[in-house]
Amino acid sequence: MTRRLVLALALVVASCGGGAGGTPPPTLSGTLHITGGIAGVDETWSLAADRIITGPAGETGTMSDAGLEAVREAMAAADFFALDAEYLPADTCCDRFTYVISLSDGSRTHTITTLDDAGAPPSLVVLIETFRSALREAASIG
Repeated sequence: MTRRLVLALALVVASCGGGAGGTPPPTLSGTLHITGGIAGVDETWSLAADRIITGPAGETGTMSDAGLEAVREAMAAADFFALDAEYLPADTCCDRFTYVISLSDGSRTHTITTLDDAGAPPSLVVLIETFRSALREAASIG
């Protein structure tokens, strides 16, 4: 009887995905392109679905579990896939940074363009900074 219960429990666990939480989290990939400022910054950071990052000067690294989780949480808090494609002011003048963030969860991709002080939702600004920090940390340049 005990053996049958153990077997039945094993079958239920296997049919639910096996691990804690069931299905694994979705893949995450994306890019962050930052341009502008007085110095004429132009940098593109990329995150591949295998967690490998590349930076604008050839930096490479692997994003940590904590970095991925922070980005996922910031995406959820911003409701990223529901945000507008642009948050741009009428006047785009004068040495502000432009941010183009594109993220994919494996089944959908969304790209947003914004400028410093453009009136973007604060949660989007937090997401951009979270993604940028996680990318830089993975490249070990702080």
